[in-house]
Amino acid sequence: RPVHSARLILADDNADVREYVGRLLRNHGWAVYACTDGASALAAAQADPPDLVLSDVMMPVLDGFGLLRALRADPGTSGVPVILLSPRAGEESRIEGLEAGADDYLVKPLSARELIARVGAHLSLTKASERATSEVQRAHSSRKKTHEMLR
Repeated sequence: RPVHSARLILADDNADVREYVGRLLRNHGWAVYACTDGASALAAAQADPPDLVLSDVMMPVLDGFGLLRALRADPGTSGVPVILLSPRAGEESRIEGLEAGADDYLVKPLSARELIARVGAHLSLTKASERATSEVQRAHSSRKKTHEMLR
């Protein structure tokens, strides 16, 4: 799927944040499924893996770190980029998020330009990685066929 038509899951218990961030992302052409907690985001991701997940850290039912752990533990969603959103701005908080396996960590209140830039960058990186993996698989398959023909 092209980067410009990517599917995103947004998990945040704050309705104003969901509306604001969802609108920013949709205005950029991305499809956004908004959830009020990590449990519903996890269920949505497992049912139909998205191209990227944005998740608040502090939510009821299943927080952002729990969602991140569950996504990473599931082979179907383990490679989905996850960006954590949090009002905790310190270096320690960012490091905690990245060490937990998040691909990025953004501090609220969010800068619209930074949010769009980072989401776009992660989507582009994922597409580049998928293309490289596909090329490696194609080359391996071709080499294997050549080797079998030479037997």
